[in-house]
Amino acid sequence: MSQKYEFERIESDGREYVIADPVNQTADPVRLDARWIEGDDVDGEWERAVRAIIKTDLLGSLELKEGNGRIDRRRAIETLAAASDDEGDIVTSEQQAEALLEFFAEEDIVDMQGGQVVMLRNPSDEPEEINGRMILNWAAAIDACVEKITETIERVESAKEKLENRMADIDQESGTIDEHLEETAQELKSLGDGPGVPQDPAELPPDERERFQQLKRKLIYHKKMKEADQENLAEKVESGADRLADNIEMLESAKTTLANKREQVRTQALKKQTFPDEAMNIVDNMGELTTQLAGVGGIEEEVENTADHELDAMVDDVLGDIESVGETAQQTAGEEVAETDPETSELEMS
Repeated sequence: MSQKYEFERIESDGREYVIADPVNQTADPVRLDARWIEGDDVDGEWERAVRAIIKTDLLGSLELKEGNGRIDRRRAIETLAAASDDEGDIVTSEQQAEALLEFFAEEDIVDMQGGQVVMLRNPSDEPEEINGRMILNWAAAIDACVEKITETIERVESAKEKLENRMADIDQESGTIDEHLEETAQELKSLGDGPGVPQDPAELPPDERERFQQLKRKLIYHKKMKEADQENLAEKVESGADRLADNIEMLESAKTTLANKREQVRTQALKKQTFPDEAMNIVDNMGELTTQLAGVGGIEEEVENTADHELDAMVDDVLGDIESVGETAQQTAGEEVAETDPETSELEMS
């Protein structure tokens, strides 16, 4: 895609600006603050804009492959135009967002490749062409990743709490299932004029017909719960809750390590204009981690909406997803993933 703007620096009232003049003279010029390309000891001013795009699209439109992060140009413009932070709106219009992205490309902060914007470049690919500004984009990406891990931890903690509450309900019900079964069966038999359970509910009066369907669902539910109770469902759910707690610790540890490496990236970008070797695992694994983080989105609802007698299978599925996220988070952070004994860590679904 051809460049839409040419850039000229001007000074007005003691302040420096950049005028983005459209190559197509029918459009209006755009004024940008020249401070966008300035940076202090640990932050680049442009990071506000880069971080806004990455944080919004890290688990969606941003494609992370082979250590490079790309996003559709139109999507990047729309995201930036709608973005705001503690300092207010990043830009005031889509036109200003497009001009700012082209200005960043002019200053080697991002790279325009056809209809895509390369926000993150693999530091090991042509390292002589990677400058400190591009490296600081990785610091913004790590920052966004830390935030997404924080959100995931909150979801997992909420799911664990819901699971524990369900477990408490199951414990209370387990001693009274037979009583519920008997009560429900007796009420079913009381419907209609015959001595037993009505053979044809369609012959019942409308109110008894509706009650028949309600009791039938209750009877099936209590039967399934009795079968699940015999398989020590509460014990399995409790084990699942414990393992969720373990994975929360894994995610917390990885989050802390990533936050520390984010500062290493900033410091080395400033001092040496290079990417620290000890952080390359982030480049190698962040794509897989973001894919897995995106898959954890509905964990609380899944715990809440699963029928009691199906909790054991649900726990197994959820734990598989969460444990994969925990391990990938540790690998991304460069932590050593602890070996687990499958005989002690896997739930037995007999």
